[in-house]
Amino acid sequence: MIEKMKRASETAIAKFLLALITLSFVFFGFTNDFTGSGNIALKVADKSVSIQELDLELRRQIDQFKQKTGIPNFNYKQALQMGLVDQIINNMTYRLLLDAEAKDEGILVSDDKIYEIIKNTKDFQDDKGNFSPERFAYILDQNNITEHKFIEEISNDIARQILMNAITSNIDHSYISELLYKNKNEKRVFDVVSFKIENEKISSKPTDLELKEIYDANKDTFSQPEYRKISYITITPEMAMKFRNIKKTDDDKIYRTMIEMGENVIDEINGGAKINEIAKTFGITKTMLPDLDVEGKKRDGSIFKDKTFTQKYRDIAFFALDENGISDVLDNGDNVMLVMVEKVYPSAPKSFENVKNEIRKMWLKNAQVAQAQDKLNKISSALSNGEKFTSVVKKVDANANVLLNSETGRFNNLYTSDFLTKLFSNEIGKPFTSQSKDVYYVAILRDIKIPEITNKNDFAKFHNQEKTNFANMIVDNYISYLYKKHGVKRNEKVIQRLFN
Repeated sequence: MIEKMKRASETAIAKFLLALITLSFVFFGFTNDFTGSGNIALKVADKSVSIQELDLELRRQIDQFKQKTGIPNFNYKQALQMGLVDQIINNMTYRLLLDAEAKDEGILVSDDKIYEIIKNTKDFQDDKGNFSPERFAYILDQNNITEHKFIEEISNDIARQILMNAITSNIDHSYISELLYKNKNEKRVFDVVSFKIENEKISSKPTDLELKEIYDANKDTFSQPEYRKISYITITPEMAMKFRNIKKTDDDKIYRTMIEMGENVIDEINGGAKINEIAKTFGITKTMLPDLDVEGKKRDGSIFKDKTFTQKYRDIAFFALDENGISDVLDNGDNVMLVMVEKVYPSAPKSFENVKNEIRKMWLKNAQVAQAQDKLNKISSALSNGEKFTSVVKKVDANANVLLNSETGRFNNLYTSDFLTKLFSNEIGKPFTSQSKDVYYVAILRDIKIPEITNKNDFAKFHNQEKTNFANMIVDNYISYLYKKHGVKRNEKVIQRLFN
């Protein structure tokens, strides 16, 4: 839970909301009745939150955000889009679960303790550091909170803190941190032989029959892709204003006119009109694109770039339109667009003779991979039978790249993640293999070096971080337990009303 709230707090808005929650300045009118009225958005244990209360809280937080940040145009729609409803519901849920558990545990907070907290809160003090009833009343009024509700929430908040402290305090993480620290910083000593695929020398040459077999098995690879001749029409506000003699300030009418012009163009083209005739009638122009494949590549293999014709429109041209097809009117922000497919050039296989060199390269790569794999198998098998590393490698490939007593930590860019994972999970004296696209390895672990903690400051930072991680894990597990114990019901149909 804590970690989720921390991640959410990375945005300015979430930080502000988190601060409100931490200060207990956000309060909800929880009810005890979970009836079938259709207005209940959330129920936790015996407390319920109505859609009206949820909406009120969202609006209150939006208003407070505006006041705090000075951003007057932050609105309801933006708050919904940024997921603030889920944040509010989640925080309500956590609070109500803790309230229910505190009640079960009989945790009570004295009036003296509440008064002490209020008296020592800086926001409620005057310039001399004394409690100010006037300032206290003013702040509550500004946040639309009654004194009774504020004191009730302070009491609940202290009870929650008591509960959380009980499950996270008095836990000694030192031993666990020490094990994790040593594990993270341990070194492993190993022997390794590596084979770069590209360096494998192949003495034989492929026959035409072998090449033809590869060609027949990979015809799709050796095919020319489908190309399409595509064009598009852009209708701008200026065109619409000129077409209907509209004032620049009438945005709504301009937009409707652009849509109308686009629909008229579709009707004219479907009726057989030529684009040049249409251009004169509506005052528009057509943009022709080079022949493109589905990946946006031209026939010379280069990527076609156009700020207007983005991937969205290319997908429409390839997946929604046939030859001579025209799209619906497409909203392009300030403008509207029509996409047309003038011609489709179907995919066609290239002849065997034209791709013979490509096939030879494929054959060579396959032979290199097979040869490297064969070496791996021979070396691994011999090592498993107890033969010495250097003598085994020398028998198989005297020119192989061998490193003896090499040492590495868990993070080393020279090796793949697969290699390092196997190295740090393997037993001493047991060989293992690892393969990447370019390099094959056979290695055997010789020794494990566990470091002593010499840098006290470095370990202290690590220990504090692990202590936080451990506490977060405990809290997450505890909240999961409370979910099951007290029950949480979210009425998604009711919550969805906020978005409509």
